[in-house]
Amino acid sequence: MERMTIDIVADAAPPPRRRLDWARILVAAGLALGVVGLWARASPAFVAWEVAGDHRRCFGRRQLPARVWSSDPAEVRDWLESRGTPTPLLPSEAGTAEIVGARYCALEDRVAAHVYYAGQAGMVSVYLLSGPARIGDGWSGTSHGLHVRLLRAVGRYVAVVGESPGDVAAAARAFTVTVARARVDRPRPSC
Repeated sequence: MERMTIDIVADAAPPPRRRLDWARILVAAGLALGVVGLWARASPAFVAWEVAGDHRRCFGRRQLPARVWSSDPAEVRDWLESRGTPTPLLPSEAGTAEIVGARYCALEDRVAAHVYYAGQAGMVSVYLLSGPARIGDGWSGTSHGLHVRLLRAVGRYVAVVGESPGDVAAAARAFTVTVARARVDRPRPSC
């Protein structure tokens, strides 16, 4: 018995193979990285890293790069507000340091009002931050070998940075007491 083989010839071409669309993959990956970046920039550790690095840069100079020099917190506040930064009342002292001036500092991903406090015992920075920060009821930690406290006061994110944990805690306390006192002393609307 002979075997017969039959060759079947199909007239239709095989379906085309799907090629990867690299442009779409790269766009999707870029968007995913952007979302992760936005989320990460608001993390307390990233914010602390930004402000601690800037504190080191500013206080590491021969002379502080302040744009307004004053030991009067009201004058520093007026200067910041005249440039569009809503500013809560600033304490005259931050731990063992006294207010000496302020300027705006460009951080990694935002600009912050940087208020300088200096004294014989140490230096403290208070930052009025723009942009997001996920700090909840507050955050404390270290970055660049400095102590950092993040808090929220009068709708603003505030960072306090210094070498001494006592000075940072005292500055944060002074800041919150000054803000609370301003709320109590605020004139009530009359009926």
